[in-house]
Amino acid sequence: MQVQAERLEILVVDDQEENLAEMQELLEELDRTVHCADSGAKALACMTTGKIGLVLMDVQMPGMDGFAVARRMRDDPTTRFTPIIFISGLRQTDDVLNQGYAAGAVDFMTKPVHPTMLLHKARVLLEHDHYRRGLLQTTQQLEQERSFNASILNNTAEGILVVGSDGRIRFANPAITRMLGCSESELQGSELIAWVESPHEDTWQDSVWLEYFRSGETLRLHDANLRNREGQTIPVALSCSPLLEEQDAMTLLALDMSSVRELHRQLEIMTITDALTGLLNRRGFLQALQAAIARNQRTGRMSALLYLDLDGFKQINDKFGHDRGDEALRWVSGQLKGCLRPYDRLARIGGDEFTIIIEGIDSPDDAAAVADKLIAQVGADHENFLLGASIGIACLPTSGTTVEELMRAADGAMYEAKHRGKGQYRFAAGQQGVAADRN
Repeated sequence: MQVQAERLEILVVDDQEENLAEMQELLEELDRTVHCADSGAKALACMTTGKIGLVLMDVQMPGMDGFAVARRMRDDPTTRFTPIIFISGLRQTDDVLNQGYAAGAVDFMTKPVHPTMLLHKARVLLEHDHYRRGLLQTTQQLEQERSFNASILNNTAEGILVVGSDGRIRFANPAITRMLGCSESELQGSELIAWVESPHEDTWQDSVWLEYFRSGETLRLHDANLRNREGQTIPVALSCSPLLEEQDAMTLLALDMSSVRELHRQLEIMTITDALTGLLNRRGFLQALQAAIARNQRTGRMSALLYLDLDGFKQINDKFGHDRGDEALRWVSGQLKGCLRPYDRLARIGGDEFTIIIEGIDSPDDAAAVADKLIAQVGADHENFLLGASIGIACLPTSGTTVEELMRAADGAMYEAKHRGKGQYRFAAGQQGVAADRN
């Protein structure tokens, strides 16, 4: 079955004409049609073509801001899944990020953008949207072809089953036998639910398949799994439609989604990874901290959040330039990783700020010992620069039990460490069980 390739276009939304011109020039490398809109209303009008595969949008605009435009897009079925990257001069506070991702963004970039990073993300997102549209088009075509004759069924690339009202397989085409790793004779007469992974359905009579068959409706599952003869999981998109009433059966069409889901996995990794250092970014860190809080609530084991800010980094940027600054950040990332256990979580959440989540400690002194190591490693001799580190420590649950409380406590302790002379750590106010903060 042929899926027609579609040349997706890019929409840039910004109320500043010079910003639109700069973005249009940068995006020429992608060899895509680029549309520009200087307001939210014009942006929504551009979306009606159905050809926009990526939106790069400013947040602060007169009238309808970027968040409002994103929400309108997500409410429209034709633009609901179009990827949006917010590009803004706003400081990426938790509130701004939460609003952006809640509105439907897949990423958030701060002006001025890193050209290579933006172009890479744009390519991946355009490819992802192409796969999504291709899958939708394929599903629609599969629905139209369910009445074709046996020769078409035998030669199509999609897996096809004909299942009777008793839940047993009557016909299996070659594609589905290859997918499941068995012969047609093994499939014929077997129960459909033996090949479909489901945590809830134990019998055919209780299955959603029979429910839809009896109602005469088509069932579509874009995130389903089949199970082959060896018990291995195969990610698929499934569509199941009743045949004519007198045939007392239905067709089940299966499209292998392994490559699409792998692309989605890579995209998800990209959205939580800092491109410069390879560490978690702010979004990935917030997810990791929320998970650590949930584990603490289950186990009761103490954890600690360390908030690290580099001392002397601004001077490196000012004196030697951003390339040397980037080199310093990558070096620091390696120094920090060398102090941590494999399961500790290290993130660069912006600029020269790093966070570390340490779980399963016995007392705050364990966190202090790690902080000592981090400060020593960041302060180690390097031929090109000299750096230090100030660290704030907040323990879970004594310093807080939410992301906001822990971040506020650790950030405040870090600024106290800087105020006290830098190159040291401080615990959050009210922290008990530590002999003393150390400089």
